[in-house]
Amino acid sequence: MKYILMLFSIIILRCCWGPTGFQIMTQQQDNDTILKELSGNYKINTLEGEDVSSYKLGITFNDTTKQVSGFSGCNRFFGSYILENNSLKFNSLGSTKMMCRGEANTIEANFFKALEKASLVIFKKDEILLYNKNSFLLSATKEATYSSLKLEYKALSRGIYKHIIINEETISTVNKRDEKPIIESCNQEEWNKLIAIFKTIDIGSISNLEAPSKDRFFDGAAIANLKIIYKDSIYSTPSFDHGNPPQEIALLVKEMLSISQNIE
Repeated sequence: MKYILMLFSIIILRCCWGPTGFQIMTQQQDNDTILKELSGNYKINTLEGEDVSSYKLGITFNDTTKQVSGFSGCNRFFGSYILENNSLKFNSLGSTKMMCRGEANTIEANFFKALEKASLVIFKKDEILLYNKNSFLLSATKEATYSSLKLEYKALSRGIYKHIIINEETISTVNKRDEKPIIESCNQEEWNKLIAIFKTIDIGSISNLEAPSKDRFFDGAAIANLKIIYKDSIYSTPSFDHGNPPQEIALLVKEMLSISQNIE
């Protein structure tokens, strides 16, 4: 009798359970505010429940050509994919043939198995989840784009004037007051270097940076300032000596000046 009551209780509980997390996510895919497309670069965070972020796995989707490529922990890989609503299938996956350490090889093998088994993609804000039916395979975060990023450096004194503005498309430099800016295209290599440095900076805290020297107060250096415009927000440093920026932004300022000098 006790066994029958326990069994009956379990049945009642199962009947009363709400939808699973997986069911909720699939239902949310009908939400028109969720962008359901694969495009750009994604960083792999988890693989079959394991945190693999330290292995720098990545995957890039080209929405126009339906080609896919990326880094699998040891080698570069490439192939194609088919996406129909939330149904996903990878085709003709191939890779380079570099030999790596055992752990990297294991991660890579598991990653390829996950891609081969993938049949469903769940779209979330800036994230995708891959499933084989309702079995979770991996999660990936879409890497931020930097098309809205603009970097501006200005230095001025009685004898010095420099104003540099760099975005994804152009480099603008003014070296004298009332002079027209010299404008040239920003090539991908230059932009990638700036982005790599920008990622290391906590832009939310640059307004609190302390200048390492005070020569600008005694005409010993031009007064300099760095302004970063990103995602419709403006982040600006306090003034500092031209030639001696705070350490936190020193590499970025150095690279901006170097790029600017190359077009003068």
